[in-house]
Amino acid sequence: MISLFWPEDTMTYEDVCTIPEPSFFRDLNLDQYAAEWAESYDDRELIPYFYCEAKSYDVAKYRQEVIRDLSDPEISEIIDDFVSKIGEAVRCRQCADNVLEASQKYKWNTDCILQYYQAMEDLCVAFNRVPPKSRAFYALHQELFRLLNTSAVRRLRVTAKTIHDEFEKMRFHISINKDKATFDLSYNPADYCAPLRLALANTIAEDEVFVPFRDHPFPAMDVSPLESFILKQLEKENRQVFLQLTSFGERCGNVLSQDVLDLLREIRFFRDNLNFLNKMKDEGLPIVMPLLVKDKELYLDNCYDFVLALRNTKAKREVILNDIMKANFEKAIIVTGPNQGGKTTLARAFGQCFYFGMMGLPVPAGVCKLPYITNIFTHFANEEGADGVDGRLANEITRIRDMLSQVDHRSIVILNELFTSAPTIDALAMSRDLLKRLLANNAICFYVTHTYEIALDSEDYVSLVATVVEDGTCRRTYRIVRKRADGVAYANSIVSKYKLDYSHINYRLHRK
Repeated sequence: MISLFWPEDTMTYEDVCTIPEPSFFRDLNLDQYAAEWAESYDDRELIPYFYCEAKSYDVAKYRQEVIRDLSDPEISEIIDDFVSKIGEAVRCRQCADNVLEASQKYKWNTDCILQYYQAMEDLCVAFNRVPPKSRAFYALHQELFRLLNTSAVRRLRVTAKTIHDEFEKMRFHISINKDKATFDLSYNPADYCAPLRLALANTIAEDEVFVPFRDHPFPAMDVSPLESFILKQLEKENRQVFLQLTSFGERCGNVLSQDVLDLLREIRFFRDNLNFLNKMKDEGLPIVMPLLVKDKELYLDNCYDFVLALRNTKAKREVILNDIMKANFEKAIIVTGPNQGGKTTLARAFGQCFYFGMMGLPVPAGVCKLPYITNIFTHFANEEGADGVDGRLANEITRIRDMLSQVDHRSIVILNELFTSAPTIDALAMSRDLLKRLLANNAICFYVTHTYEIALDSEDYVSLVATVVEDGTCRRTYRIVRKRADGVAYANSIVSKYKLDYSHINYRLHRK
């Protein structure tokens, strides 16, 4: 069966569930995105699909084609209809598995067969009218068309339809009078309430509406004693039909293909993620399909951290948008500036854009041009191994060593405030050596650091600086702009934090 994730190979849902969570997932807050998404659609079983990274350029483009088809309202409606109808078939099969009465079990399974193949036929007819553009949905159309035209499936559908039609003809009548119920096989479809409504027409208020009684008289799944009695009477009168149902039911097992059920999971994953990401458009924030390129040029206009934006929009707070640009010849992006200025948030936004781009999904940005990559590596400060200065530093070096053994020319590396436990001169030396090793592998580096001198090391580095309000207060704007790093805003922030500015020192001197 066709997969929406891979153009050639497929993976069963059981195989997908064995894929571990990527190491960068929590650093980029993508675990929070997945949890929020799963809660919104009440579908935690699909979370493992978030770990199915695209490991080739063709796979990423293949997934983008799927998203573009799902973004077409007509095709989206066709796919939603297909998912709904297959869902009905699945529910029929679940009913067949849960009931004990043999004829009831066989009838549910017959309905499952009808719904299942009718859903496929309706999809093929709709795709004839509105042809999909993606390779995945085009191949699905062709495969379902071939399946429906096999002799085995045609015979199965004809028999199931014959049995279904015969059961549709069966009618019976129950008269209930106090504590007595009378059953007979005659059936009068007349509406006994019609004469009453006609007689009382003049007494009915204009805004009153009569609704026919439609509740099922036997809501429980299992057969009640009365239902069992009715079933036996119908079987006596329609013996040949019931024999045909039994024979058909014994021959036909579960027709639901695991491949089709896995395909439905993939459809739901892409469709629901597309809808979830597009919710930001309602909040006035941009979402765009990225242009994936094979060189190292990068352009992100009005990008933002999607997870933080979710929280801010709920709290009616402003979402700050920033730009990131890197030419093909530029080797690394160095972000400096005062603490709490939005640098870590920008690092997460940068990583999220690459992740969504790898998955074939839209990204949280206004315009997006991304180098195609196969690996994301991150290092964000955490409390693991933080028992003392040596503990934190040793833990960071160990993690970086493992990272260096895997980084290649199709990797991005996002580093956030490394070596903060080391003296500044040592942190600067180690940072420079690390960047040298990463760039030797031609990786794309995004480095958030408090040692601004790194940004001055090469003309091939992109320097981004977190800005503050130029009024002496050093209030954060959370806007990060491309300019030469000077450390002034960071120094002023430290001076202000520890009250070492002129006014505070002068006050303390005069007070003495």
